[in-house]
Amino acid sequence: MKKKHFEDVLEAATNLPIDAREELVEILNKRTIEERRNELAKDLKNARNEYKINHCRPSSVNEIMKEILS
Repeated sequence: MKKKHFEDVLEAATNLPIDAREELVEILNKRTIEERRNELAKDLKNARNEYKINHCRPSSVNEIMKEILS
């Protein structure tokens, strides 16, 4: 988002009555949570598909750490 556009949105929100601002914050939080949930579901689906076609394999924590540290 462009800085000016963000500032405009912030200014508009600031000009709302406090009850409306609280409602706006609640709506934005719920939408953000839902968006994150959808991203996680998509990532999980992709991971399961990769596992199904053998693009990844289960590994122990020790194996993963060894790979990271090498």
